[in-house]
Amino acid sequence: MNIKTIFAAIAVTAAGSAAAEAVYPYVDHSKFTSTKTRAEVRAELERDYAAGIRTADRSPEFFDFTYAVSTRSREEVQREAIEAARAPESNASAGG
Repeated sequence: MNIKTIFAAIAVTAAGSAAAEAVYPYVDHSKFTSTKTRAEVRAELERDYAAGIRTADRSPEFFDFTYAVSTRSREEVQREAIEAARAPESNASAGG
């Protein structure tokens, strides 16, 4: 390697590190004190779900998988996945 290649690699690495830090700044939450208990927050969330205020697609970080009820069997889903994987159009659209 010559010096220009080494310098370019260092510059790209430094630029990537700077960009990553700008996108995800560190926020110190260690001094945060909640005004509600976990049970109170959970109850509020349950009320919101029941009232239709919150839905899983609007607040995925709070999604409780007990709400997800499938109407298909495991075997049906597996069969469908195998058929989709074997279909020629699904492989062509994968971009590979």
